[in-house]
Amino acid sequence: MRKALAAAVAVISAVLALTACSPQYAPGPAGTVTDRSATYYKSGGWRYQLTVTTTDGQRHAFRVTRHDYKSCFHGSAYPTCTHR
Repeated sequence: MRKALAAAVAVISAVLALTACSPQYAPGPAGTVTDRSATYYKSGGWRYQLTVTTTDGQRHAFRVTRHDYKSCFHGSAYPTCTHR
């Protein structure tokens, strides 16, 4: 009985640990958000991307977390928009 309970607790803990962890991506350069896109991939779920224009006019597209995507709108200052 105790072994079965311990196994059940271990499985539940593993599932919670895997689902609670959010991916960490390298931060993009500071600039103004000029584009946002969210794409659904059948094998991997949602992938979020921001495009930022820096002060020298260069455009940089990079992957972000869901939280960063929802916090940063077109025209907002990145990375300030991620710290709401």
